Amino acid sequence: MFASGRFAAVTRDPKTLPSRGRQLRGTLRALALLVLALVLSACEGTVDVLIDVEEDGSGAVGVVVGLDEDAASQILDLESGAGLPLIDLNEAGWIIDPPAVGDDGRTTIGASKDFGTAEQLRDVLGEISGDAELFADFDLIRTKGFARVDYELTGQISPSGVESFSDPALVAALGRPIESFIADAGGTADDVRVNVRVVLPGTTNEDVRLTGTPVEVDDDGVVRSWSATLADQTSTSIATASFTRNVAPLVWRGVAVVAAVLAGLILLGHLLRMLRPTGRRRKKKPDPKKPRPSAKGPGKESSEQRSLVAESDDDPDEVAAAQEEATGPAVVALDGMGVLYREGQDISEILLPFVREMGSEVTSDEIVSRARSLSLGRITPADFWKLVGVEGDAEELDEAYLSRIQLAPGVVAFLRDLRERGVKVACLTNDNTVWANKLRARHSLEGLIDPWVISGAVGVRKPDWPIFEVLRRVTRQPVSTILVVDDDLDNLDAARELGFQTAWFAPDGDPAGGRKHAILRSFNVAAPEPA
Repeated sequence: MFASGRFAAVTRDPKTLPSRGRQLRGTLRALALLVLALVLSACEGTVDVLIDVEEDGSGAVGVVVGLDEDAASQILDLESGAGLPLIDLNEAGWIIDPPAVGDDGRTTIGASKDFGTAEQLRDVLGEISGDAELFADFDLIRTKGFARVDYELTGQISPSGVESFSDPALVAALGRPIESFIADAGGTADDVRVNVRVVLPGTTNEDVRLTGTPVEVDDDGVVRSWSATLADQTSTSIATASFTRNVAPLVWRGVAVVAAVLAGLILLGHLLRMLRPTGRRRKKKPDPKKPRPSAKGPGKESSEQRSLVAESDDDPDEVAAAQEEATGPAVVALDGMGVLYREGQDISEILLPFVREMGSEVTSDEIVSRARSLSLGRITPADFWKLVGVEGDAEELDEAYLSRIQLAPGVVAFLRDLRERGVKVACLTNDNTVWANKLRARHSLEGLIDPWVISGAVGVRKPDWPIFEVLRRVTRQPVSTILVVDDDLDNLDAARELGFQTAWFAPDGDPAGGRKHAILRSFNVAAPEPA
């Protein structure tokens, strides 16, 4: 029988368990004497082995037997302590419950030993059955995943008759062969039953092949048991599995998801309210007798500018109606560096240091000038590397440099939220097309942002007004319904002057210096600050 409850856990560190098991195997046959005692008592006795696994994968093995008065008297001298060499078990790391006589006259003896790993579990079981390998091929696997830990224990009970517990050391301790005791008692190997009970933490995992008795689940975990006699001709397969869940990660993941959704809703709501055009005036219908002026920006036009801003085909009435009915931005146009990507001063903070690391001795002013030409589409990246004195394969240099540019935190969730709400997201950036396209592919932004208005393709950089006109044309939306988000206030000033809605992306920006642009400090904030 098992002792009441789970045997007391030992407080030693499993890593410090004694390693003398194999050396003391002869002495440890003392445990086998417990089985012999059952045979001597000529009853259908049992030896119970409990494998108790803790959540960290460590645990203990316990062995409990009960001897009747006659059997105990032949093996134990309770008064003198002679007989069963229990002291040697203590020296080998086993914790021994002193023999105790119950009210029914039976003597109960129990022993337990800790294990810290699957290998130590096999060693402990080997100390019970020795070379006969009554307990064979035992393995304990603990797999840790997100908010879940899986446990699986497998093995074999492989009886080999009375020899399962016999070896020369035991014969020497008894003074005669074990078979002689069995003959005197009239017992056989069929009279000795070995029960194995395994306790795993958590809940049963039915996705794994299980054997043994039907599952029992108590406060201690999942319990399964197996039974065999020493006379069995076939092995008994042991297979049990369980899993535990850590509620905290699940709760925090749920909280994070809910918080992210709520933050996105609040952020978008505030953006829509904050950036809703106010104080609009209905435009007067143009006098049909007067020629319609061409759309042009401030200052004089060059021939190149005039080719980019041909007379608008938008009907003024339709534009005015759209402006009146607009409740928020139909398009959000994000800047590249400093907004979409977290690195704002990409030339001074990334490109210059990278060029220096590659051995360039060209002056910083020259590098900045070449970078500007690159962003205007006047030279290619391969040209740029040569002009700034960096040798090597252009493709490899591109990849090495671009690997240093990362997305801003929270931007992907923000883009997805806008997409789901039907708000078009564009990118308006000063960059060359090769690098911009590689970054877009590297960060999987193709399905989240469209269109891309890149200075290298247009031939004009922000804050020059023609690039904003290109944005208006490719989005086919009135400027009042387009929100421009940038980290450069000069760019925002130019956009606002042309009628765009504006927001300053400034994690540490001072509202006093924000030039009355709305402030967006991150893509994860609950609400942006008003202008």
